[in-house]
Amino acid sequence: MLLTLLVALTATATEKPKLVVLELTPGAGVEKTLTAPLTDAITNELQAHGYFDVMSSRDVQALLGMERQRELLGCNDASKSCMTEISGALGARFILSGSLARLGDAWQLTLTTLDSQKAQPLGRATRLARTLEALRTMLPFAVAEATSTPAPPPPSRLLPFTLLGVGAAASLFGIVWGALSLSQEQQLATLLDAGANTPGLLGTRDSYRAQLQNLETQRWVAVGALGAGVAAIIIGAVLLPADGSSAAIAVVPTGNGLGLAGRF
Repeated sequence: MLLTLLVALTATATEKPKLVVLELTPGAGVEKTLTAPLTDAITNELQAHGYFDVMSSRDVQALLGMERQRELLGCNDASKSCMTEISGALGARFILSGSLARLGDAWQLTLTTLDSQKAQPLGRATRLARTLEALRTMLPFAVAEATSTPAPPPPSRLLPFTLLGVGAAASLFGIVWGALSLSQEQQLATLLDAGANTPGLLGTRDSYRAQLQNLETQRWVAVGALGAGVAAIIIGAVLLPADGSSAAIAVVPTGNGLGLAGRF
């Protein structure tokens, strides 16, 4: 069971601190049509975390109007004075900005949250992925890192580990069973060679035919178990999530200052 403990370091905690999410800046080779959906996904993640009163880029447009928005958001995102001006115009203490860029065949997402009252970054995060879909799966952890808030629990590894264990057991069974079948087949071949030179040593033809059919069945069982085991191991390895570990306790912005948040 996941519980969240929030302890205010100031006298009392009031409303959530306000955070503005600016539109991601497209880097070289990245179209704006790609950054807008990713900005929306980041906004949704922040709202789901629940630590901030989140203002999206659409909220900014509605509050400021197009002309004022162009003046404020058209400045250099790396400028702290520019961020402070945006913060003052929107009444928000924290501003999250970022960029999406292409690095060869990979996508790079960079996020930074600025504390306008202290004029210093609250947190930063950078993620690399081969595809945009893979980058989206990293957003919960990237957003938590950029805002210095606790990350969500990592995905369950029960199914991947179960598949790996079952696959390993099935593969081992297939190898052992196949080795036993091969050993029995070699013993039968030795007996038949000896019976060719020793009259009366061999049994009936039907008994050997039955043994051969049994050995054939055992070989197929061994091959099937080994194949199924290898397939289960591969699927388990593919489903095994990347390490998404996060700190158990983190400093969280509150309306009056900072607080401690953790998962127990």
